[in-house]
Amino acid sequence: MKRVRVVFADRSVAERIIKALLLSPQKERKHLMKKAIAALLLAAPLACLQAQAPVQSFNDIRCWAGSGANQAALVLQWNDSGSPASLVWGYRWNGNATGLDMLRAVAGTTRIADLAGDPLGSDYGADTRLALGLVQYSFGLSVVSLDYSDAQGAQRTQSDWDSGYWEYFIRGGNFEYTNWGEAEPSVYAIPGSPDYAAGMWLSSPIGAGDRPLIDGAWDAYSFAAGFASQSVAQPFAAPIPLPVPYCTIVASKPHIAAKSEAGFNYRLYSASNLEGPWLPRGGGIPGDGHEIVFIDETPVQGSGAEARFYRIEVSR
Repeated sequence: MKRVRVVFADRSVAERIIKALLLSPQKERKHLMKKAIAALLLAAPLACLQAQAPVQSFNDIRCWAGSGANQAALVLQWNDSGSPASLVWGYRWNGNATGLDMLRAVAGTTRIADLAGDPLGSDYGADTRLALGLVQYSFGLSVVSLDYSDAQGAQRTQSDWDSGYWEYFIRGGNFEYTNWGEAEPSVYAIPGSPDYAAGMWLSSPIGAGDRPLIDGAWDAYSFAAGFASQSVAQPFAAPIPLPVPYCTIVASKPHIAAKSEAGFNYRLYSASNLEGPWLPRGGGIPGDGHEIVFIDETPVQGSGAEARFYRIEVSR
């Protein structure tokens, strides 16, 4: 069995073409290499294209973490001159949950350290492109860094307390809090709403670990560069993660594999040329965070030149 390395040929948002040479394990491999038996894996599902307009409601959010009857939204804004300025993910849950629960559920990896930088723990969430760093203080956990790798491979990252800090904003909730220097508690009681236009952002008077989520709540982290507060921009939906597939030939049959993400469905299509028509190769496969494998039951012929094109569709 020959595993074929995949190379990006076109990084445009509209079409990401991944070329792979399917090398036969048979004795005629050298002959077939000259004949260029090739395949294209085209990972360009419409659902992965960057949205052309900001999110108007929860219905526009593409990437969700968790499950349950309640829904909330998480907005991240790096204030790094990148475009779009802010991205939004969704979170579902039953029972009780905090703003910090939502952030850790969305982040693909979470690293917790003490004030000296020594590790205290880690856990894993839904979106592997997003990495969260937390620091343990006496009063609780605080966000120190948020790193995001976008579809083009660029990094968006900001670290806390060096050149600014991550300011925490909220929309919708019901809780009591006591301002610094005040004896009497205040009440924040704002209904949640899935519609973005229905609320206003407030710099949270409590930390994310103490903030109880309600159905329809919105949370945002906006990096305050130079320790100057930055208002939250209306976000764009975080795009669905694209798979990075590779090809093998097993018993003369192409096997197309890619790492999946939980909560998404994957389906293989094939064509004899890029113009199509594109025909489905079997049903869809639900992602579970592990590798999924599609098998083209049409064998690769042992002589002559042959071209095949494959497309993996990603949907919810």
